[in-house]
Amino acid sequence: MRWAAQRDDAEPAVVQALQLAGWTVERVSAPGFPDLLCCRRGQVVLLEVKSKGGRMKPAQVELHARLRAAGVVVAIVTTPEEALAAVRGEVTRTALDVPAEKRVRSPRAQVTPAVRRGRAGGAVG
Repeated sequence: MRWAAQRDDAEPAVVQALQLAGWTVERVSAPGFPDLLCCRRGQVVLLEVKSKGGRMKPAQVELHARLRAAGVVVAIVTTPEEALAAVRGEVTRTALDVPAEKRVRSPRAQVTPAVRRGRAGGAVG
């Protein structure tokens, strides 16, 4: 099955503002990876475009943290103004500032109250 990225309504305006400011902007569609790869004069900034109140997926939070730990600038933006501030180095929001969706657990991974109390049938290994 092919993964399709959901694009935020603000993304076209964000891309246009960045391009007008001289940035090369590539849209990225990979699970967990920020939406936009922005490059100019040897500088690389990754931007996640979210709607106001938008939530991060757990894979996004994890990858954003790894990228930031590697020294990559990663910011979350909702408007063209925030995007321009982020590429100027004025990162105001990161994955730590945006609520994340709860990870969905598979039915096999869920622990029932009986298992927690040690009353489940069968061997526990």
